Amino acid sequence: MSEEDDKKVSVDTSLKVALQSIGVQETREEVSQEEYEELSSKVSQGVRLRMEQKAKEQNRVMMWKSRVNLVKHARMLMQNKQFPEAAVAYEKYLRVLEIVYELKSGELSPDLFNKSNRSKELTVITSVYWDLLRIYDTSPVYNERMHRASNKLAQFLPYSKILPQVTKALVVFQRTSKNPRIIKSLSKQLKIKRGPCFIATSVYADEWHPDVQFLRSFRDLKLKSNSLGRTFVYFYYKHSPLLVKWWHHKPFIKFTVRQLLRLLVLLLRMTK
Repeated sequence: MSEEDDKKVSVDTSLKVALQSIGVQETREEVSQEEYEELSSKVSQGVRLRMEQKAKEQNRVMMWKSRVNLVKHARMLMQNKQFPEAAVAYEKYLRVLEIVYELKSGELSPDLFNKSNRSKELTVITSVYWDLLRIYDTSPVYNERMHRASNKLAQFLPYSKILPQVTKALVVFQRTSKNPRIIKSLSKQLKIKRGPCFIATSVYADEWHPDVQFLRSFRDLKLKSNSLGRTFVYFYYKHSPLLVKWWHHKPFIKFTVRQLLRLLVLLLRMTK
């Protein structure tokens, strides 16, 4: 062993602090020159990684902020009937979201937004897919893209506040669409022709009320997906018509049930 290797170097406080910041908790007071250089190298790498991570986070924040202008620009292009350009702007918006959430293309899902303070973004995303669906319907060249937009719309729409409006619009759009099969398939996915929600429809007196639509979606997407939920749905349909008939001329009871349903919807939205 050389004299240089035997020589010890003190590890000063600043180096210890730097090492602790990158996860190295214990360090000897004195180390060899070679070990000292290795520790210094670790600190340099750690600092570089932190700087890269910080830059990455700043870039994600900037991209997240840019999404608003992308959507505004796309909607302006839609109004001017510049559909190809609008589609490009909308796709850029969706790609921004994928980058922010570190996803591959096409991996956006409602679960990313339901439990976050960005839940309002669900409605924006849904409206984007709705516009893309209609844009891609204008030419057979876009059939594959229209399929993708349709599948994504079916995925997001049940969780969006614009469910009633889009559901109604789909029925009309199917008559003029150049790809009615895709629209018909979408309607089937959304189960537009679904069974009535007797109690909710009765107390709200409006089958298109957002709460009624939400409860229907919850029934179709959650309750019907497991045996216990299907059992509940079975007994609900068996007995709810009698309840509706019983309180038909009892406004106070209908009002009370409506308030309870509103509370239920609020709780279900919060637990998504």
